[in-house]
Amino acid sequence: MFIVNKLQGVAFMKLLALILAATFLSGCNQVQYDPQGDVDTLGDAMSHCRAYTKAVLPQGTRIALDELSSRETREYYEIFFDVSDANQTGYAKCRVDKYGLITYHGTRDFRTRSKSFSGF
Repeated sequence: MFIVNKLQGVAFMKLLALILAATFLSGCNQVQYDPQGDVDTLGDAMSHCRAYTKAVLPQGTRIALDELSSRETREYYEIFFDVSDANQTGYAKCRVDKYGLITYHGTRDFRTRSKSFSGF
């Protein structure tokens, strides 16, 4: 009985090691970008949102600022981008509060790999 439990324990440890390795390796490919930035003006908010958008969308995505739609309110900045790759085009919206924290980021008509699709 001890031998059977020992064999099951070894199999369990191998399975656990495999799951941990897969979890660790899947997180290595994701670029981490801090949603908190130093923002004083609308231009700073645009730069911060562009860098965040570049970090969360797949590599090779083209990001163009929609300057006419972007705006500043008393509470936050709203930044809009046109995003595209070889297969699709869409829009991204980013909202930054006056303290520099990105409080909302979403894409529309643009599906991202391994991320959920969300609208405005």
